[in-house]
Amino acid sequence: MPFFEPDRSPEYKINYNSRQPISVIAAFNPTGDFKPVCFGIKDLYNNVCKVQITGVKYSKDVRNGKSFCCTYLAGDQQKECILTYYISDHRWVLGS
Repeated sequence: MPFFEPDRSPEYKINYNSRQPISVIAAFNPTGDFKPVCFGIKDLYNNVCKVQITGVKYSKDVRNGKSFCCTYLAGDQQKECILTYYISDHRWVLGS
């Protein structure tokens, strides 16, 4: 008898208005530059979902930090998000 297996296709509902702090895994090169590799967000049930970043379109310096325009896959669709790292706070935030 097969067990029930929930659909594992990732469908992330991201709220950009909250500017919520998130956890991010970043890669660094020898010169100290960095870029995000994946991040975790909480879903409606307060579970942390890991989102794999497929690419970084651009990055720009912002006041007290650095902002990245990232692409990721949600199901069959490619979506974008903005991740900002604030250097003085040592904190990643979802949104600009």
